[in-house]
Amino acid sequence: MKGSWIYFSVTALAGILAAFVHFVVFIIVFFFLLLFLYKIKGFSIKNLFIISLIFFLFLLRSELVEKANRTNLAADETNFHILFQKDLKVDGDRLSVVGKDIIRKEKIVISYQIKTEKEKKRVLENLKTGIACKVTGTLSEPNTATNVNAFNYKEYLLRNQIFWILNADQVKLSQCTSLKKTPLSFLQGVREKGIQYIQANFPNESAPLATALLFGERDYMDTDILETYEKLGIVHLLAISGLHVGMLAGMIYYLGIRIGITRERMTIGLLLFLPCYIVLTGAAPSVIRAVSMMVLYLSLKKWNIHTINTIDIISMVFLVYTFFTPYVIYDVGFQLSFSVSFALILSAPFLLRKFHDAIPLLLATSFICQLAAMPTMIYYFYEVSLISILANVIFIPLFSLIILPANFLLFLLHLLLGGTIEFLIQSLNLLIIAMNDLARQLSLFPHAMLTFGRPSTFVILLYLGSILLFFSLWERMKGVKRFLQALLFPLSIMSVHLLGNALSPYGEITFIDVGQGDSIFIKLPFGRGNYLIDTGGTIPFNTEEWKVRKKEYEVGKEVVVPFLKSKGIVTIDKLILTHGDADHIGGALSILKELYVKEIILPKNSQLSELEKELLTVAERKEIPSRFVSAGDSWKTGKTIFHIVSPQAGVEVERNNGSIVLLVKLGGLSWLFTGDLEEEGEVQLINAYDKLKIDVLKAGHHGSKTSTTISFLDHLDPKIAVISVGKNNRYGHPAEEVLMNLNERKIKILRTDRHGAITYIFKGETGTFSAVQP
Repeated sequence: MKGSWIYFSVTALAGILAAFVHFVVFIIVFFFLLLFLYKIKGFSIKNLFIISLIFFLFLLRSELVEKANRTNLAADETNFHILFQKDLKVDGDRLSVVGKDIIRKEKIVISYQIKTEKEKKRVLENLKTGIACKVTGTLSEPNTATNVNAFNYKEYLLRNQIFWILNADQVKLSQCTSLKKTPLSFLQGVREKGIQYIQANFPNESAPLATALLFGERDYMDTDILETYEKLGIVHLLAISGLHVGMLAGMIYYLGIRIGITRERMTIGLLLFLPCYIVLTGAAPSVIRAVSMMVLYLSLKKWNIHTINTIDIISMVFLVYTFFTPYVIYDVGFQLSFSVSFALILSAPFLLRKFHDAIPLLLATSFICQLAAMPTMIYYFYEVSLISILANVIFIPLFSLIILPANFLLFLLHLLLGGTIEFLIQSLNLLIIAMNDLARQLSLFPHAMLTFGRPSTFVILLYLGSILLFFSLWERMKGVKRFLQALLFPLSIMSVHLLGNALSPYGEITFIDVGQGDSIFIKLPFGRGNYLIDTGGTIPFNTEEWKVRKKEYEVGKEVVVPFLKSKGIVTIDKLILTHGDADHIGGALSILKELYVKEIILPKNSQLSELEKELLTVAERKEIPSRFVSAGDSWKTGKTIFHIVSPQAGVEVERNNGSIVLLVKLGGLSWLFTGDLEEEGEVQLINAYDKLKIDVLKAGHHGSKTSTTISFLDHLDPKIAVISVGKNNRYGHPAEEVLMNLNERKIKILRTDRHGAITYIFKGETGTFSAVQP
């Protein structure tokens, strides 16, 4: 059976995917796996029977889990007795926590808007995990993805057996009680206190890093630092994994031996402590994998079982983990942890045989990690770091030899000695500041990230096949030339992926769902041009200081940039900002930061908004040219001409009526993009273009009653109207009279609040509309 466990784990994965993804496809995969094991690997009939048993066992288990994944709650229930279990956070005036309804035994996400500053203080003082409270509120289904390739929150919660969000009206703090401590709740309480201790006693610069490394909690990390680590491809150093578990176990074992505890007792102690460490660090998949492997290794060593090697150990862990929680295969952390670990374990004998010096070995190890993680990184994050191998060579030794052990030791010493070791903590703080500064400088390296866009399933399979082929050839080949020849296989797939995006014969117009705002992406065929009309944005409201959140939602960063990167877009030829309102250009700073913008187009108006002034300042610093346009201006790309038909030159109007209005014919249809144009601007447009007819109208000002007038509709005679509007917005958009006017003229209405992102894919003079939520 030695060496067979990896095939057992592959079989188990096929069984799970047969249940969750496509039964027939993975039955065929299983058949070819059996054929491979019998013909190539020489498996006996007995082993093939075991393989078959595993496949159908995991298939049945996954089917049962999927069928059992149902809610026990009714949508109209309003009274709950909630046990606060994990992820309790207070950010500004918002309390969020994952809890469990005690009566119905079902997990729920609780969201509560704190009403006063006094109540916030009471919440911070009294609410902890392990406390049960009476809560009243209404249940709502989690939001599903409304943009192509966007994160699907509803699906994520479903796979964690959570079906509802409880929008709490009242959390009755006077009726909260501490339930009897269980080992789990006790450890969760220790974790909370540990995080609070670090935040209270470590400097501001090093406390977030210490919290991430010791307790697996990244929420305290500065967003800019996290983004810097992501660009360098070293964010994995913040995830508790084999490095952390091995170092902690080694330190505990060594200290125990030094004070006279026997090796056998230290092994037993570690076997008891390590499962607790899973809870203390947040029970992320990487921690569960690393701890499970360590526990299994120590157990085998204790009972003198030497017939099972490391690849068998990780395969056994995979089998047990996925059997009990089959949905975990969709977790990004799980995928990265196991794919990289499998690659390193399989490559270890080969690496140690080929590389004898520390630096080449570290470079090769880093390269294998990046290559093994690449399909997952491209699929979920759309891009990879080009300097990650170099960055890992610098930062892995720094973290392994100094940062991680220093944080472990200083945390323990501070618990024992208090402020007497302040000078040591400050010394570490200076080192962390210097390290973060170095990371920032490296992240500024031009073209540090290579953006591919989300690959199709077929391209992912090509990636996996080419990477497996590379490893197989590299192991058998010698010399740099042979290495480069083997590397051609994954490089060729990467090239095809990149060129496929750039040279596609299909064009696209997408009305991105940015909530209450506008953002429209236009992509011409064969990479001839990428244009973005507005960027969406959150309208700021004055609020009290205690309500301000640490991480404010920013639609440009959270929605528009990920959408564009998922399409493989890194260059915007023209960023067209129709006017200066925040819901149209509030996300533009993120666009300028994350993408290469060749030119900014703005309307000719006598006054600029503060946002426009800020954007122009940033554009000047980045040497991005800007151009102010009015009716009569145009540009041509190939045979496509973009006409500016408003604002009218020399006519003074207020901001909405000064919006850029763009007319273009694409995919056999004539399109009019109107910004926030209102009745006054519509009248001017009619007078200036008395014969203008169109096919698709982007309704002005989100369908407000001051726009899309009867005379405007009758003049343009559109067949389709697209309304970009936020769900349940406070303005009542779109207005009922606008919808009535459109319906009376039999104009098809497409709305982002109901349909999500709306896309028109075209080739030549024909195309097709689609929506994320038809």
